[in-house]
Amino acid sequence: MLRLLPVKPNIDTSASSALAAVALTGVLFLTGCQQQADAPPVPDEAQTTEKTSEEDSQPMQQSDSAAARIEQFQPIYVAQAQGLQRRLQAEYESLQAADASDSEESLLLNGATNDSATLTENANSANSEPLPADSPVEANATNEEGSDAEMNTSTEVGERDLTVLKRISLEPRKPIILTEEQIIERYQQTMAALYQPVTTPLNAEDSDTLINIATLIPQLFEHAEIAGRVSAKSPALARLIIQHQVWEQIEAQQVVDMQQMKQQQQQEFETLMAKFNDTIKGYDEQIAKYEQTLKEFQ
Repeated sequence: MLRLLPVKPNIDTSASSALAAVALTGVLFLTGCQQQADAPPVPDEAQTTEKTSEEDSQPMQQSDSAAARIEQFQPIYVAQAQGLQRRLQAEYESLQAADASDSEESLLLNGATNDSATLTENANSANSEPLPADSPVEANATNEEGSDAEMNTSTEVGERDLTVLKRISLEPRKPIILTEEQIIERYQQTMAALYQPVTTPLNAEDSDTLINIATLIPQLFEHAEIAGRVSAKSPALARLIIQHQVWEQIEAQQVVDMQQMKQQQQQEFETLMAKFNDTIKGYDEQIAKYEQTLKEFQ
């Protein structure tokens, strides 16, 4: 049987404190070891990155549902692409016709203007003298030419000029017309390119076709797997597709709101017309009564 011994007043208190500290340290050490043994291992960030890189370097197997959806939207895309090509061709031909008529008018106007300018120049050439090389007017003209040659790259509102836009040609460009077989081939090729490794970039033709697909049949990317491949292969295009779908939802909601507003207005109009007809009917009845009373009085 354990018996408690009486505490003697001559025990060294510093020795007791040291023994207590050692015991407490041992308990904490054992507790820490037990917690470390029970805790799950922390995943190594380098291993996760290596695994992700390995997955990105491998092609992805296309699921049956994704393949069925791609096949389902293929004829829809072909019809939409052919319609777009017809519209672009018609627009190109109309712009060419407009430019041809404008060119003929400008030739006539330029001919008359050149004749007038020649007469004026001949009349003033006798009284004109060349300016010296160090003339202030000559120096200012040279400075202006130099300043126009420099591109204003300021990003402040109202300070950036249109130098870059002026260099873009506005001449109509003849559209590329593809056959039905070519449209189908590019469609299938682009869909197959989506399932290639993430580290393999899309070429220019696949990127252009993917933009056309996103523009003409954005519903194709409502499939989770296909949307994921677009996001992995081209994040920028994925963001554009999301923005496009958001705008479509906004437009659809606006159409619904307009229809509801028209229905409400129609109901209000019908209610007002019913009240108006009832009021007119009451007036007619009163007039008939007055006429009957007047006849009886007479």
